[in-house]
Amino acid sequence: MLSNKVKIRLQGHEKFPLREGWLNKGISAVKADPLVFQGKDGPDVFGIGSNMVKSLRYWLKAFNLIKESSGKGATLTELAEIIEEYDPYFEDVFTIWTLHSQIAKNKEEATSWYMFFNKCNIEELPKDKIESILLREITNYAIGQSFSEKSVKNDLDVLISMYGKDKNAVDPEDNSISPFVQLRLLRNSDGLYSKVSPDNRIVSEWIVLYELAVLMQDKDNISIEQAIQGECGIANIYQLSSVVSNELLDRLEAMDYIRVDRTAGLDIIYRKMEFDPISVIKDYYTKRK
Repeated sequence: MLSNKVKIRLQGHEKFPLREGWLNKGISAVKADPLVFQGKDGPDVFGIGSNMVKSLRYWLKAFNLIKESSGKGATLTELAEIIEEYDPYFEDVFTIWTLHSQIAKNKEEATSWYMFFNKCNIEELPKDKIESILLREITNYAIGQSFSEKSVKNDLDVLISMYGKDKNAVDPEDNSISPFVQLRLLRNSDGLYSKVSPDNRIVSEWIVLYELAVLMQDKDNISIEQAIQGECGIANIYQLSSVVSNELLDRLEAMDYIRVDRTAGLDIIYRKMEFDPISVIKDYYTKRK
């Protein structure tokens, strides 16, 4: 039935993984000229080929950094405006985590990314097995819509390149490496891939507060189980264990953002002050730095 049709998007990246420096260049170019992607000057503006320009345009949308409207071109989102003001060169890992959160939940523009991080359990699997799992989940979600299986394979190739390449094993000046490798969410051991928990040194309570702000919009409380284990919850998006997630919740409680009630089996997180996704990001950049 038409009413049950869902929107999916595969291979919008033209087979090009996101590269270091692309997003900040894209934000600067759109701010200078909203029509930068409409004409033929894109390759000259960005210094990359025309297909790469299409890829960059896709990534900016997939990471919720631009919105486009007919005749008006592209405009920066509020998220992009804040990043451009406080971290224009994407040097802070919090910025990278925030962008990871955008694409890992972007079911309509980055379907494979959403399914990979929310629906695929992966531990010590070869790429072809992961592709089968990803294909199954997208097929279940697409409700009978046809799509190219090769597009799923290409998405997985790009995703693995973005998250799984070892930056220490290549030239650190190589700008073809994605900034998302630093999150270390995907391990490659002799061709067997596993999702892994990130290093605690690059994880802070602020990314958990950001996710709570998303999950708790229009509500004053949420169960710990839903916040951590629910769809688009902390465990899926950031691959954090329940132990680490609860430790970070306790830090947020000490900062007076929330109150965590674990008495009598309630396990509820209560809001102690007003916050939303944008205010959390601003608070991080202004209070933390």
